[in-house]
Amino acid sequence: MAAASLTTGPLPKHIRNIALPMSIGFLFNTLYNVVDSYFAGQISTSALAAMALCFPVFFIILAASQGLARGASVLIANAIGAQDHDKEAALSGQVLSIGACSAIFITGVGLLSAPTLFKILGASGDYLDLATSYIRPIFMGTIFFILSSTSNSILLAHGDSKTFGKVLVVGFFLNLILDPWFLYGGLGLPAMGIAGIAWATVLIQALGGFYLFAVLVRRGHVTLSCCHHLKPSWKIYTEILQQAVPTGFNMASIAVGFFVITYYLKFYGESAVAAFGVGTRIEQMALLPTIGLGAAIVSIVGQNNGAGEYARVVQCVNLCIKYGVYLIVIASIFMYLLAAPLVRLFTDDPEVIDLGTTYIRIMVFIQWAYVMSFIHIGFLQAVKKPMYGFFEAVTRKIILPLGVFYIVVDRLQSELNQLWFSIAAINVAVTMVTIIYAQSKLRKFY
Repeated sequence: MAAASLTTGPLPKHIRNIALPMSIGFLFNTLYNVVDSYFAGQISTSALAAMALCFPVFFIILAASQGLARGASVLIANAIGAQDHDKEAALSGQVLSIGACSAIFITGVGLLSAPTLFKILGASGDYLDLATSYIRPIFMGTIFFILSSTSNSILLAHGDSKTFGKVLVVGFFLNLILDPWFLYGGLGLPAMGIAGIAWATVLIQALGGFYLFAVLVRRGHVTLSCCHHLKPSWKIYTEILQQAVPTGFNMASIAVGFFVITYYLKFYGESAVAAFGVGTRIEQMALLPTIGLGAAIVSIVGQNNGAGEYARVVQCVNLCIKYGVYLIVIASIFMYLLAAPLVRLFTDDPEVIDLGTTYIRIMVFIQWAYVMSFIHIGFLQAVKKPMYGFFEAVTRKIILPLGVFYIVVDRLQSELNQLWFSIAAINVAVTMVTIIYAQSKLRKFY
């Protein structure tokens, strides 16, 4: 099947065709996570906090898979724009093989290190047992997470976000069935507790990954007859990793950032950790409409950069900024007004509800900063300049938080709200630097 060309035709239509299916898909993916958190909350507040504790560890898998996916998608999109079909085929095969190698490594390291990481973050007793029970199946299913994301990266480079969006929607409905079944047991299946929630996720990822791979084969984007495309090529591995490693570390730094925040939250108690976990889930929901814009930039800017259509690169970025600001302002208003009811969807613990509501009502005022960062860093990645995203993420998530939180929590022994305000201030400051830097690079395309 011929690749979809994003180098001609109206850009608003291309943005809509890619962003809308991806946004809808991630809406259902977020609702998927809401279902997981809901059933964890039915077990206990400790189980809900354990899932929040697992999120940064789980994010290591997501960072690796999304780093490979984003890096490969950028390169494949540029190859499509340049009409270099041999390079396109080689990259498509190599991202799948490097993904398999990465999955084996992550599974081994994750299973060995997760309990130690949880202890460092203050988990012990039942809290530690719950977190460990949840994360073990997740690490064992790493191969399926990476198969799904790398397969989608190839489709996205061709301008197809609909297939992955459909997979996410179907996954949500499967989760509604599998979560309670695996959690409580029935029909010959023993009750597995919080581990059942994780096993349900692994099974759904496996089904989605195999389906996406089958689509690649059916469309001819990956040909099993050309096994030399799947055999490791260190030259192409290096090219993919040059794009993927900075992007992966960008996302991995988010996980480390969660570790940093969770470390300091432990001084405020388990309810603060649970409230932060719930609050970040709700923030993800607010940001969903703009996640699709990030996917659109990779495909559209990537293809047009490869084709030398630089005026369309500029137009695409400016349109995504415009759409992103409109969408996040509307989402932020609703998030502020519905903060308490949204938190109650996850828990009935009065203290968690109170802390979570306060967190959301502070963070709604910086959601625009996240959107502007997504779009500008997405542009830099699409034109094969991924390193800024790495430095930005390390500064935003690790360096500044370590310094600021030490002063706020250790030295000043401030109240929890001051920690929330510190997080907000850091994000706004770094976003302003990102806008200035990315716009300076964008001006070179005029």
